[in-house]
Amino acid sequence: MRIGDYDLRNIRSKILDDLYRKSEDKLKERKTAIAKRSRELYLEPIQYLLDQLPAEMVCHDNEYLVRVKYTPNDDKTEIMVDEKWEYKSDQPIINPQSHTRGGSYYSSTPENVLHKNLYEIAGELCKDILDLRIEKERMSNYLTKTTEKYTGSLQLRKVWEPSLHKYLPKEPVKVSRPKPAKKIVTPDPTTPIFLKDRMTTNLLEGE
Repeated sequence: MRIGDYDLRNIRSKILDDLYRKSEDKLKERKTAIAKRSRELYLEPIQYLLDQLPAEMVCHDNEYLVRVKYTPNDDKTEIMVDEKWEYKSDQPIINPQSHTRGGSYYSSTPENVLHKNLYEIAGELCKDILDLRIEKERMSNYLTKTTEKYTGSLQLRKVWEPSLHKYLPKEPVKVSRPKPAKKIVTPDPTTPIFLKDRMTTNLLEGE
């Protein structure tokens, strides 16, 4: 059964989502935890001052952003991870806000620097991010190459591991057609036994 390009894209996307979404969600949870802790460490030295100020004099927001840049190489020439890690709270809490409005009416959430005490744990997370990213890219390339070469579900079942077969459409049920009835062969009429006698008689009478 041939599969169209649109359906093949959906199949590839579904496979990648099922394989990596849970791991990506766990990485996101770790990012959030680091951003939350970075905020706490950032405010810790001045918390006693903030506690003395009226609430209306201190910026409150639901969002805290940390910009993280990571390079696995010693020379630090290539940034492999460049992301904003975000911590959000249900209610507005003390958070930095941009002190310049610029051209926008609304104040924007600034990107904060990761606290130095979290460099090691953030580096470990970045390594895990890169490992998962590389693996996902390799899997994506494999799926793309196989679905470019084969567009039939039967062909892909032969190439893919059995665990991926569930993403392929079911093969149409073959309808068993009754075999055609054997043609009744009517035997040729037998030669009348009197034919020879008749021919002999005619031959004699002709004399």
